[in-house]
Amino acid sequence: MAKNGRKKNARRRQSERRKIIPALLISILLVVGFFGWMYATAAVVHVRPAEVYLPDLPASFDGTTLLYVSDVNIRSEADAMTSRELFETLSVLSPDILALGGDYSAQTLLDTLNGVTGGGATAAREFVAALAGFSAPLGKFAVLGEADDDSLRDVFTMAGVQLLQDEGTILERSGDRIAMVGLRDVSEDVTPYDQIGRSFLSDDCVLVLTHNPLAYTRIRMAEADGGGTWADLVLSGHTLGGQIKLFGRTLRPFTEEEARRVAGWYYGDDRPILVSQGLGCRGAKFRLGTQSEVWYLTLRRPEWKVVES
Repeated sequence: MAKNGRKKNARRRQSERRKIIPALLISILLVVGFFGWMYATAAVVHVRPAEVYLPDLPASFDGTTLLYVSDVNIRSEADAMTSRELFETLSVLSPDILALGGDYSAQTLLDTLNGVTGGGATAAREFVAALAGFSAPLGKFAVLGEADDDSLRDVFTMAGVQLLQDEGTILERSGDRIAMVGLRDVSEDVTPYDQIGRSFLSDDCVLVLTHNPLAYTRIRMAEADGGGTWADLVLSGHTLGGQIKLFGRTLRPFTEEEARRVAGWYYGDDRPILVSQGLGCRGAKFRLGTQSEVWYLTLRRPEWKVVES
């Protein structure tokens, strides 16, 4: 009897294992598939076209195109090569202006866990140097993010990219002028917003590059010379749209002010800010509920129509 009981128990355990193993394999495949899908989502770059109507835009700049790329987040030589290849593809868009929104390097998840810093800095410099071959007739401009430092300035200069740190430059076409202003990252807390605002009149057309959308409130509070709003369009990034987002919640915690502008277009006094979800990723190269993106903007003058009474 005891022997028969042992046989029955052995058969029962064998039967249970037969049931468990397929379920375990299915679970492993689902987990691997899920992470593979998040990796694939991060790898696919979406080019977002948009027409932006700016009341102060001079007539000769109507139709000007601008390619905006933020948060490249290069962590390795492989990332640098992928980014260079992407920009070779994007060159077919032939933008008039190239604008870069900061955070050119990032840490891998392993570096983050081990407390290692600066892992992607060398690869990021190689990527920036390769921008010398990218054509943008009206200019190539950049700001720095919190992950960057001024050591990139020389590399940008060699690549023909103008790094703007609380600085502005004038773009001219057929006698008309617009301004491109780049701001230091808000984490430095040194930008003289009021002084910069007073450098312009309210009817000047000013495009602003700022890595962190938190600067938008400060930009709006500063007034132009003689009063009024000085910035016509603000381009930012930094948030990555949350990168990992599920059921409307992001894995990355945001403050109340940060949560107001996580991704997309926002308007204040009819002066828009674009918060890009960015090109790269922080830590692991995964995205969930967000997308890697670059923006291809066409600047337009509003079409005013006279209505006869």
